[in-house]
Amino acid sequence: MTATFNTFRAAVLVAACSVLPMQAQAFEDSDARRAILQIRTQLKELNALIESEIKAIGARIDSGTKTINARIDNQIEQLARRIDTKADDKKVNTLFTDLEKLRSELRAEVAELRGQVEIMNNELAKSQQKIDKLSNDLANDARRTKDLHKNLDERLSKLEPRRQAIDGVEHEVTQTEQKIFDEAAALLKRKDFTGAAQAFTIFLQRFPGSGYSAQAYYLLGSSYLSAEDCKNAIPALQTVVNRYGMTQRAPDAMLNLAICHDDLDDPNAARSTLEALIKRYPESTAAKNARSKLNALK
Repeated sequence: MTATFNTFRAAVLVAACSVLPMQAQAFEDSDARRAILQIRTQLKELNALIESEIKAIGARIDSGTKTINARIDNQIEQLARRIDTKADDKKVNTLFTDLEKLRSELRAEVAELRGQVEIMNNELAKSQQKIDKLSNDLANDARRTKDLHKNLDERLSKLEPRRQAIDGVEHEVTQTEQKIFDEAAALLKRKDFTGAAQAFTIFLQRFPGSGYSAQAYYLLGSSYLSAEDCKNAIPALQTVVNRYGMTQRAPDAMLNLAICHDDLDDPNAARSTLEALIKRYPESTAAKNARSKLNALK
């Protein structure tokens, strides 16, 4: 309301001031000054009147506000009394009873739901533990499977053959096969002739079709020969001649056969073996040695 009256007062002042130029033109300077003073006096009176009206209106507004507040307070008190009166009514009491019952039921349902949630949380925790255990078991199984595959690959790599040149001929040889042959050859190199003979016999039994078979039979016969066991040396050396006659071991095997026959006091067999060696492998080193021995037999 104060803003409205201030606007009204400003409008009155503007309207009053708007007539000043017209009046000033109608008078001389002295008359104009008197007119201005009169207008100023009138403006002061008008301003005082306006201020008085504003105060009166403000007082009426304050009074009206107090009256309205009083009426509102009275209405609130009456409404409160009505509510208190109706609170004793049977229907209202029944309503409150039903509401209390409903609240109790809701509390029970909430408690039940909380219990179910707690049970579900416990079950979830148990399930998570089972999942963790299963994941751990799976991880362990994966590691064991990986180790198993690794060991299997290593074992298979030992069994898988690889190409290798033996006496100038390509053969497929497994790691296990190579290992056992090398161990037998190492025994012969250490002059363990009996152990070497046993090792080569085992090798030939395990790998009958090995690319090392010609060498194995030859070294088996040589082991027996070095152990002065020509009776067992002859079959091994004869196998080299008969079965592996095209290999580099055949000439040497025939030379050792002749030596065994000579040691067994069978010069005829020794002589025929040397002659056959010279005839079959004339350019070999064994043939040169055979010629020397053949001259010694004569």
